[in-house]
Amino acid sequence: MSLPEFATGTTLSREDAINQIISSIAMEELGISHIINAEGEKLQFVLGTIPGLTGPAATIEDVLKVNESVRAVLQSAAESQSLLRNKLQNALASAVLTGPTGPIGSTGATGPATISVGDVTGLDPGEDPTVEGTWSEQNLTLDFGIPRGEPGAVGAAGATGATGPTGLAELAAYGTFVSTGTQSHTTGTSVALNAPLGTVLGMTHNAGDATVSVTGPGVYRIDYRVSTTTGTDTDAVISLVRNTQIVPNSGIVTGEAIGEVSGVAIITLDANDSIAIGTSASAVTLPAGTSAFLEIIRIA
Repeated sequence: MSLPEFATGTTLSREDAINQIISSIAMEELGISHIINAEGEKLQFVLGTIPGLTGPAATIEDVLKVNESVRAVLQSAAESQSLLRNKLQNALASAVLTGPTGPIGSTGATGPATISVGDVTGLDPGEDPTVEGTWSEQNLTLDFGIPRGEPGAVGAAGATGATGPTGLAELAAYGTFVSTGTQSHTTGTSVALNAPLGTVLGMTHNAGDATVSVTGPGVYRIDYRVSTTTGTDTDAVISLVRNTQIVPNSGIVTGEAIGEVSGVAIITLDANDSIAIGTSASAVTLPAGTSAFLEIIRIA
């Protein structure tokens, strides 16, 4: 009998090799069971107890010789069984090894922290619209130039001509508000805003208040950014708050170290709705400097 061989080019993992060893043990056990069965039939033949098969009459000497042969075979089977047991125990105790962890990939480029709308300028009819971007560290400000509509044609004497198409309107409401002093907050409080930056149109705010109220209904774009330090082993969630209720899907998680988080939301507001930046953690600290930024623009 030749030794077993694997096909050329066969690749086995450590786990596959262990499974092959266990399978070989099972095949050896099956072979031993056939040998033991054959030895039993040998005894039956000598004693003449196999149904339908009768051999020559056996003497006592013949029975003793056959018994000695069967005993020798069974002893060899018992020794093989002991070896197979040890072999199976060693195979089952073999650990499947894990290779080393691969190298960590490089960090991707940092994207912009905020994208906000700057100046919106009306252009003469027929001019092409313009968009200009200005970077400040990781913050992008977009300035838009939008052409006005053509004036309507002059009608015949004594009659009023048709009105020309209406050009795009200027922004109806906008305002930018910041926080510059150190603040400490508990769960559910809002960030105080010192004062607006530049002109405010269509909304009201009292210096030091957390809320900004819009005077007219419409669709508003809201940009917000906060720099925070939270307590040890604590995460904070910075969210937009509308009329004391958190705006869905506006929450941003910030970790323990001083870090800056920002977000943008476009929502429909009713007249006199209020907007604030809320916090949710047992302790949230805003450092000195421009630690909070809230910009509200009505876009429709």
